[in-house]
Amino acid sequence: MAGMLGVMYLAPREPGQVYLGMIIPLPEPYASELAKITKTHGVPPHITIVEPRPVNPEDVPLVRAEAERLCADFSPFVISFGNIGDFRPVSPVVYIEVQRGFETCKELAKRLRFGPLAGEARFPYYPHITLGTNVTDADLDYVARLCRRSHGYFMVEGIDLDLVEPEEIKPVTVLQLGGAIRTAEIPLADGIAALDAQGQIIPGSVTNPEIPRNSA
Repeated sequence: MAGMLGVMYLAPREPGQVYLGMIIPLPEPYASELAKITKTHGVPPHITIVEPRPVNPEDVPLVRAEAERLCADFSPFVISFGNIGDFRPVSPVVYIEVQRGFETCKELAKRLRFGPLAGEARFPYYPHITLGTNVTDADLDYVARLCRRSHGYFMVEGIDLDLVEPEEIKPVTVLQLGGAIRTAEIPLADGIAALDAQGQIIPGSVTNPEIPRNSA
């Protein structure tokens, strides 16, 4: 990942501080499919939960412990893809909407902004999967036209906690979501179902492949 974070906005930090961030990584096959068409300077497809924030190194173990405790309160849940959108002209970003799982992501983001991770964000939090950022409008339009992946979904079982630097990302841990009870967002038990425009299961659309999972 060396050199790929140069375009990422990182809030100012004091000497000696490090950046901590939390994301939901996309599983296969979505990660590889989207990586072929995205224009994100090499950053793998993901959903940000907490953007990189400066903390003191001695606070990292405390943040990790509290984040693990908070995530243990959440059951695994489903993310489903929605429409293609963009944040222009406020920000040069084209993205895939998060449909199912939208409110859960927002609640996770709210709870995980505690202690040294608290404070105002640069933009209001809006769960999404970035397709293109900090490139020309023509490139953003091209990616939006090229992307046809607006019907996938996967199970979220963990959130990545990472140390983020301008030149690299260092994994700290996976914050496992606790609880064995699956939410009502899980597709039918015997396979995967297609979703309509409102995110509802289309009758008769169930197939047999395993639902992708973002972490074991």
